[in-house]
Amino acid sequence: MGGTTTTRSKFKWAKLSSYTPYFFIAPFMTLLLIFNFYPFIFGARISFTDAQSINPGEFIGFKNYIDILFSNTKFIESIIITFKYAIGALITQIPVAFVLAYVLNNIAKRFRGVLRASFFIPCLINGVVIALVFRSLFNKEFGVINWILGLLHLPNQTNWLNDSSLSVFLMVAVSFWQWTGFHMVYFLANLQSIDPAIYEVAKLDGASPFRVLWQITVPLMRPAFTFVMVTSAIGALQLFDLPLMLFPNGTYGPGQAARTLVPYIYDFAFAQDFQVGYASAAGWLVFCIIMVISVMQLRFLGMGNADE
Repeated sequence: MGGTTTTRSKFKWAKLSSYTPYFFIAPFMTLLLIFNFYPFIFGARISFTDAQSINPGEFIGFKNYIDILFSNTKFIESIIITFKYAIGALITQIPVAFVLAYVLNNIAKRFRGVLRASFFIPCLINGVVIALVFRSLFNKEFGVINWILGLLHLPNQTNWLNDSSLSVFLMVAVSFWQWTGFHMVYFLANLQSIDPAIYEVAKLDGASPFRVLWQITVPLMRPAFTFVMVTSAIGALQLFDLPLMLFPNGTYGPGQAARTLVPYIYDFAFAQDFQVGYASAAGWLVFCIIMVISVMQLRFLGMGNADE
């Protein structure tokens, strides 16, 4: 009997132990459900209502979506501004980040660490702080930019922050300073993971440096290019703090020339009668835009195929 009792106890303990991993992940899963999945589902539900502030509103079907796409040209304008910024950020940051990574990978190790840290530090600074600093730099009266232009005997009275044609350019410039070093670190890590023997074989075959770069290095760095391009595009489409804080009085530039998609949602949710249902519908449209663009990038770069 004693042996049977011991066997049963061991069986029960083994059965209980099989649930141990679930006890450890339970706190994380609980928080994930409460703060991620529930708001996700709740936002989808109220996007079909005319909810305002704490008023749950009534079901109105796709009216919010129809109004956003066909009755409110401001949403389309925000899409255009966001796409201009995203394209500008991608075509400036990624090539320069790759060149910097390539150069750092080929210099002495004693200099590499210092330079890598120097380029990476800007992305550690809070975005609001960066926006306020550059607002001072671009100030017409006492900004450093106009002062330097004056020293170079160039036109130095440009009203950077109040010229609507320069709004997207300023955001691209600030973003370039902040995030290029961040992308460079990913490229550098990928470069350092490439087997040096591949380059030795290429040199023995008489391949030129340009051919090695174009036909060996770039193809082997496709995962890094994919990651950087997709995450950069997502970050650009979600831009919020820079257009809000870079321009005076939180106006998103003169004539709202820098109001991207997320500030558009913010304005309707918190600055215009708390139109939560309308803002939720706009948020879901932005989600769809980001998803479509991400899938297109992955397909264009050849990632996610059956042979990957």
